[in-house]
Amino acid sequence: MEKTKESKLARLADKLAVESEPGLTNAQLMLANHDLKPVEPERRQWGAWNFVGFWIADSFNINTWMISSSNIIDGLSWWQSWICVWVGYAIAACFVCMTGRIGATYHISFPVVSRSSFGIWGSLWPVFNRAAMACVWYGVQAWIGGTCVYLMIRSIWTSWDHYGDNGSKNTMPVSSGTNTRDFVSFFLFWFFSLPAIWYPVHKIRHLFTVKAYFVPSAGIAFFIWAIVRAHGIGPIVHQPSKLHGSALAWAVIKGIMSAIANFATLIVNDPDFARFARKPRDAFWSQLITIPMGFAITSFIGIIVSSSSTVIFHGEPIWSPLTLLQQFLQEPGCGGAQRFGVFVIAAAFALAQLGTNI
Repeated sequence: MEKTKESKLARLADKLAVESEPGLTNAQLMLANHDLKPVEPERRQWGAWNFVGFWIADSFNINTWMISSSNIIDGLSWWQSWICVWVGYAIAACFVCMTGRIGATYHISFPVVSRSSFGIWGSLWPVFNRAAMACVWYGVQAWIGGTCVYLMIRSIWTSWDHYGDNGSKNTMPVSSGTNTRDFVSFFLFWFFSLPAIWYPVHKIRHLFTVKAYFVPSAGIAFFIWAIVRAHGIGPIVHQPSKLHGSALAWAVIKGIMSAIANFATLIVNDPDFARFARKPRDAFWSQLITIPMGFAITSFIGIIVSSSSTVIFHGEPIWSPLTLLQQFLQEPGCGGAQRFGVFVIAAAFALAQLGTNI
């Protein structure tokens, strides 16, 4: 019986383990396996345009869309907030290129790079720290992706709201903090994300290329739609700064640091995908230019769309694009064309969240 249990446990462990050379001890397996070794030439498939597509795709997500909102709420004008985004992400891009240079030159991943600073055993802590944060961040982004799925379903079936908080078909208690509609939407996003995270990084570069075309196009369409509905760009762009002197200076510093902080984890583990670069320069200029430009443009679109929302709905600015899309669906007389537009834009944001999680 013991041998049977050990053999079953051994087979399960073999299925979970990464590929490695046979005959190595556990201590040796800590030093080298398929994921820790330098990427061999046939897997170095990321060119400069793949990195451009990757960062354009990554910039168009809901967090970036709202990155300027906190600065404007703190009292900065829209253009001061936008400058903070440019400066913050430009600084972040410099650090991304510096850490990515290691991966692109030596084709090694973040866990291996961290050994140069922390040692073999000490590097386990930053790796664990990064993994734990990734689990939390994945959950947060997946929940936002679930909201995108909710909007997609709601744009087809208006009865989907019956499963919400105050709906007659909600089967989840109030103490759960959610409802049937939102939890099922989250589960669907999580479930359909599984095939995308199955493939190794060097094989999914084309997904980011598709995202780089589809998601910005939907974002620009949303931008135009909001301006047309508001018959202009709204009042936020005409609001002056509410701060002066040292208060203004500290708000600017806070705005710059919020942009850098939003990129902190990617600064650390850029070698994880820079190691797949064909040549070191493929991961340099493509990242240095695309990161500040992509994130600044997305933030600008978020500012203008939110500014337009104050005219469309005659209230406070709506900073979340998903909340604004939900408002469009709940308008009296919402027709098929408007619901189709919400579906396409929500699908684009769902793809954006999927790419962010990957």
